[in-house]
Amino acid sequence: MASARWPCLILALLSSLAVSGFPRSPSRQLGKRSLPGAVVNGIEVYSTKVSCKVTSRFAHNVVTTRAVNHADTAKEVSFDVELPKTAFITNFTLTIDGVTYPGNVKEKEVAKKQYEKAVSQGKTAGLVKASGRKLEKFTVSVNVAAGSKVTFELTYEELLKRHKGKYEMYLKVQPKQLVKHFEITADIFEPQGISTLDAEASFITNDLLGSALTKSFSGKKGHVSFKPSLDQQRSCPTCTDSLLKGDFIITYDVNRESPANVQIVNGYFVHFFAPQGLPVVPKNVVFVIDVSGSMYGRKMEQTKDALLKILDDIKEDDYLNFVLFSGDVTTWKDSLVQATPENIQKAREFVRNIRDQGMTNINDGLLTGISMLNKAREEHKVPERSTSIIIMLTDGDANMGVSKPEKIQENVRNAIGGKFPLYNLGFGNNLNYNFLESMALENHGLARRIYEDSDANLQLQAINDLTFTEEVDMKEMEEALKERDYIFGNYIERLWAYLTIEQLLEKRKNAQGKEKETLTAQALDLSLKYHFVTPLTSMVVTKPEDNENQTAIADKPGEEPVDAVTPSTAYLTSYQPPVTPYYYVDGDPHFIIQVPEKDDAICFNIDEDPGTVLRLIQDPVTGLTVNGQIIGEKRSSQDSQPRKTYFGKLGIANAHLDFRIEVTPERITLWNGAAQSTFSWLDTVMVTQDGLSVMINKKKNMVVSFGDGATFVVVLHQVWKKQPNHHDFLGFYVVDSHRMSTQTHGLLGQFFHPFDFKVSDIHPGSDPTKPDATMVVKNHRLTVTRGSQKDYRKDASIGVKVACWFVHDNGQGLIDGIHSDYIVPDLF
Repeated sequence: MASARWPCLILALLSSLAVSGFPRSPSRQLGKRSLPGAVVNGIEVYSTKVSCKVTSRFAHNVVTTRAVNHADTAKEVSFDVELPKTAFITNFTLTIDGVTYPGNVKEKEVAKKQYEKAVSQGKTAGLVKASGRKLEKFTVSVNVAAGSKVTFELTYEELLKRHKGKYEMYLKVQPKQLVKHFEITADIFEPQGISTLDAEASFITNDLLGSALTKSFSGKKGHVSFKPSLDQQRSCPTCTDSLLKGDFIITYDVNRESPANVQIVNGYFVHFFAPQGLPVVPKNVVFVIDVSGSMYGRKMEQTKDALLKILDDIKEDDYLNFVLFSGDVTTWKDSLVQATPENIQKAREFVRNIRDQGMTNINDGLLTGISMLNKAREEHKVPERSTSIIIMLTDGDANMGVSKPEKIQENVRNAIGGKFPLYNLGFGNNLNYNFLESMALENHGLARRIYEDSDANLQLQAINDLTFTEEVDMKEMEEALKERDYIFGNYIERLWAYLTIEQLLEKRKNAQGKEKETLTAQALDLSLKYHFVTPLTSMVVTKPEDNENQTAIADKPGEEPVDAVTPSTAYLTSYQPPVTPYYYVDGDPHFIIQVPEKDDAICFNIDEDPGTVLRLIQDPVTGLTVNGQIIGEKRSSQDSQPRKTYFGKLGIANAHLDFRIEVTPERITLWNGAAQSTFSWLDTVMVTQDGLSVMINKKKNMVVSFGDGATFVVVLHQVWKKQPNHHDFLGFYVVDSHRMSTQTHGLLGQFFHPFDFKVSDIHPGSDPTKPDATMVVKNHRLTVTRGSQKDYRKDASIGVKVACWFVHDNGQGLIDGIHSDYIVPDLF
């Protein structure tokens, strides 16, 4: 596309971030033109902002560059970014005159075919390519009409590595032109507390750097801002070229009184362990293992694999033992033994020969392990300066001996006496996870659910190092996570996915045959789900030019060795949170309130005229509001049948973030303050900012998350185009509301708080297939009818049946007040 008759500007962010601008025609040189310093060949790059959000070493970086074409003819503008090979691109959007064109992450072969087709048709295409040992390059170009504006926004994520005793963020800056608003900001949140924070630039003197740079840190938060003025960017007082050319490096470290840090957010667990410069503390570990009959098969295989992996990480100064429980209790050794090479080999043989059998006596198994640790300490059989831990692996409820959970918890709490932590690892979905979690937490430990369909090595890796977590104040950290300003949405979940993909890809290098296929499939699935550009995926960007489509592809190079220093290791796993209720409205419109305590649901309809706006959710504390506008099916004036109605427009707003989303079956519009972006349902795109993420899945749904604890899903229903009577419409689902306040109200929001109901006197109704009953709820006695509605979250065309008790008359008696109380003037 580029040619001498179309001068263009290159906007490059080198290494993590940088901006460069120069005409592609070799006859032109910056600094030789009479135009203002910020305008080159009619193109003004008036803003470049790099926003780095670092939470627990996981960096979420957004590079935004804005340009305007002042020329009388169309100009080509290109955007180049060089970023670390250890980083994953997660999103790219191109916005021209307010219309946003997103990037889609696809399986590599699918993306490659689309890319090659675009190239063969002579269309402009961009490609991520290697450009050195540590960097790779992303490039995309677009024609910008005269007088038009263009915005490029690239998002990528990486786990910062510890280098020479500090975490390092390396940003290579190279604008090669003056930019009116140039800024690099980094906001850092570290639950352990920040001990040092610094920034330096190789391209500017300390005197000039000092006036353009601000940095500060206090407690768990740190901030760096580099914002040079136009004059500070000039290579000389009268020059129009930029001196910003070189390395900008941010370094920091965390408090290391404790060498470990444990974090759990939204059901995902990450354990950081960085013991550099600290003495190794010997560990005394007892594994209490459920070998009852229900552990047969995959669960037992996982347990053995995980334990063998842990034995690889045990140090010779450590002590260990195994306690097996089923109907009775057995031990590997009578007491803890040192982890000598000979004993480790014997331990491996013991683990390989574990067999499942019998019932489940959790109480006696745990008490045996606890007693063993206490006795070893009392009899001085373990080092004086050592730390103890007990880890239980089980898949079910106690059914022999002491079986009441409350009594088991009391016995364990009294036996441990606060001396060391207990960690409970639960297998499968049919266990009393609440019991395991409660027992672990009250003994300064953690509980986790281990999935049968994933790699237990990844989930349990290096579990012995969890001994250090007893130094972490989990309650204090949880409060800090609630109040933080710097966190981006669901970062622990994304970090979990990032690390899992990295480990799967690493294992895949040496795997063969079916094992390699399985690892590839797992890594690909996570890459697509979390929108990561990895060696298995590519990002394709389609954008308009001269009434034709252009395609650009972001493609991560293959798996050649990466030159990186990684003395810090992150161990990870995930567990499934307890079942939470969900609430939704879909169809005619049918409101469904799922009550997990009852294993049942309540439903009702709202009959109102098209155009009516209903308040679905309003929370004055979090600032969240959701309203929906009703549309009606198309009917002739002679048709006397009741008109079906649906939700045709939804408004989601957060007053605290000054953020609004309007959703229709045609488009999605986002307002961030006064800034507006519009998306169609034809692409997949992720938008993130502080405390917010929006994920649009092509022609399917949109997921909106406000931090940890408020997640909504909007489902798109597209009807058959030849059906003349029906409109496309929307469904609205609340899948997480646990952070919403007790003041939340609305047709759905009022049910976020616990409530009870009782159903009795079930008897035949007017429809023999739908019995009637009496329901007592909110001090009202109602006649209800058994029926079913559809949950369309997974499949908008078919749906899944949900049985429910239907409350008649617009939910009267179930909802507070009457339904007309929830009518509001407009969407926002």
